[in-house]
Amino acid sequence: MLVELKRRLRGYLPEGRPLPEREWRLRHRMILRVLILHVAGAFVYGLVQGFGFAHSALDAAPIAIAAVAAGADQLGRRLRSVVATLGLMTASAVLVHLSGGLTEFHFHFFVMLVVIIFYQDWIPFLVAVAFVALEHAVVGVLAPRAVYDHPEAWASPLKWAGVHALFVAGAAVGAVANWRITEKAQAAERVLADRLAYEASHDPLTGALNRREFERRIAVALAASSTSAWPEYALCLVDLDRFKIINDTCGHAAGDGVLRQLTVLLRGLLTEADSLARLGGDEFGVLLGGCPPDGAAARAEAMRRAVANHRFSWEGHTFTLGASIGVAAITAFTGGVEELVQAADAACYVAKGKGRNRTHIYEPDDAELARQQSDSAWAGRLLSAIREDRLELYYQPIVAVEDAHRSGPFGELLLRLRDEGGAIVMPGAFLPAAERYDLLSAIDRWVVATSFAALAGRYDGSGCPPTDIFTINLSGVSAGDETFLAFVRAKLAEHAVPTQVICFELTETVAITNLGVAVRFIDELRALGCRFALDDFGSGLSSFAYLKNLPVDFLKVDGNFVRGITHDAIDRAMVQAINNIGQEMGLRTIAEHVETDGILRGLRELGIDFAQGYAIARPEPFMGWLAAHPAPGRTANEDLRPTSISHA
Repeated sequence: MLVELKRRLRGYLPEGRPLPEREWRLRHRMILRVLILHVAGAFVYGLVQGFGFAHSALDAAPIAIAAVAAGADQLGRRLRSVVATLGLMTASAVLVHLSGGLTEFHFHFFVMLVVIIFYQDWIPFLVAVAFVALEHAVVGVLAPRAVYDHPEAWASPLKWAGVHALFVAGAAVGAVANWRITEKAQAAERVLADRLAYEASHDPLTGALNRREFERRIAVALAASSTSAWPEYALCLVDLDRFKIINDTCGHAAGDGVLRQLTVLLRGLLTEADSLARLGGDEFGVLLGGCPPDGAAARAEAMRRAVANHRFSWEGHTFTLGASIGVAAITAFTGGVEELVQAADAACYVAKGKGRNRTHIYEPDDAELARQQSDSAWAGRLLSAIREDRLELYYQPIVAVEDAHRSGPFGELLLRLRDEGGAIVMPGAFLPAAERYDLLSAIDRWVVATSFAALAGRYDGSGCPPTDIFTINLSGVSAGDETFLAFVRAKLAEHAVPTQVICFELTETVAITNLGVAVRFIDELRALGCRFALDDFGSGLSSFAYLKNLPVDFLKVDGNFVRGITHDAIDRAMVQAINNIGQEMGLRTIAEHVETDGILRGLRELGIDFAQGYAIARPEPFMGWLAAHPAPGRTANEDLRPTSISHA
């Protein structure tokens, strides 16, 4: 029972937990200023009371000595707190003495008790209480006239010492209660501050570090490595393979559950010197501490195997995942955080490109990594080109192999980029970067908006030449994007372009990768009157099997077959087979990469409908072509009036 009583009593009392150093110094500085003011105050008050210079100075001296000692940094915190406390209590006793024991000055003790509570330390507080008790019990009995100002107290000093003790006890209880309340408020603030600090530095889903805190720790590792001759840190970027399948089949709740399980799995493989972060989506970062390059490669491989071998479960479902991991060692020659992350990211991308579920170590002279870093640089240049309107459309005609087929303009709109120096850059240089960094949709929208705006001036109110056809290439990203359909509809309406002159091209690979999506996309735009061509036909292993399910108007034969028809019997047979099946299905065939007159003669022999390539015409700027080829019934000048080109 005594133990229980003691436990309850302690629950009502402050803990007296040491203040943080900065907070203690601020409070001690405030209390020290109060003490210094009392040095001057006691001296002046002594003079006012008529005690003379020497007496007043002598009374103020102990307070001054305490102020000097309390301000000495060489002394410990607690000792300085106790000295300041003794100084304040001495100041109270001196003021009572100089006042002749006025009752009002006894309240100064109570005020100083409250001041000392700011230390939130039991030792100074108990010293203050003990000082008051001794001062009244000893000095009050031996020299009652120095403590009290009325005859009754002089006659019964013990009785009045007891009365004052009750007042001091009450003041002490009030001060302790206030102290306890303050401690509780501070504890609540600390909990809130800790929670906010945790939330600011951790991922809310997994509890791993977030990107900002992770990059801060990388910066610390870089600073430590800059003075070390041996690499001691390595960065691993972990990108999950096939994670999207979980979200698509079982919902995001399942995906979240798997990410939490993965975090626990990876934490079990790390040491105290390591840091784990979720960088976004299904990408994690691991900063390995005390780990040379060889060790980093082994540990990254251990993480990969652990992920591949683990069976993740969610509400009765079991999943397996792979992980592509890029590793970059941190050395004295490593640049900043961004450079290091880019190196690890490039290594991770190489791991994915080599078949996924593997690790790749960054080496500065790695050709694969150089290509990935080139993509990164091109992505930045491409964004700048879009912002600065340095993308351009070129036009390459598509002609009938037999003139009887058609007579109107028919051609493909091709994309070019004008670099910072004014040179034209072919799409093969920047489209891989656009694909990697999800810029294909933005490019498609630019091409559609720009081409429609350019064609608006050709058809505004003049009727639609039924033989015009302009083909526009689209990426697989746009084919699966519902918002892109709405965008095309809006641009057609905005520029009043006749839909029958627009032919969109999708590659065979894009079309058969997600056949249902491709068919819906084609049907939607064909319902508006647009046409479709299937590009690079014959490059897939199951081309003919899928063809009957794709509602297209043209087949563009893969140029790899077209180039060989004059000297390779298999290529010639493939082109002939594609043409025959196209004719049977009522489709027109177009041969790409027609680079010689011999190829053109061979296509004519095979019965191909249209040809496109350098043997016919090289691509030229589209705006120049429009100016030189006005619509029927117009002059060249009429077709050159300005049109508003939107790059939305």
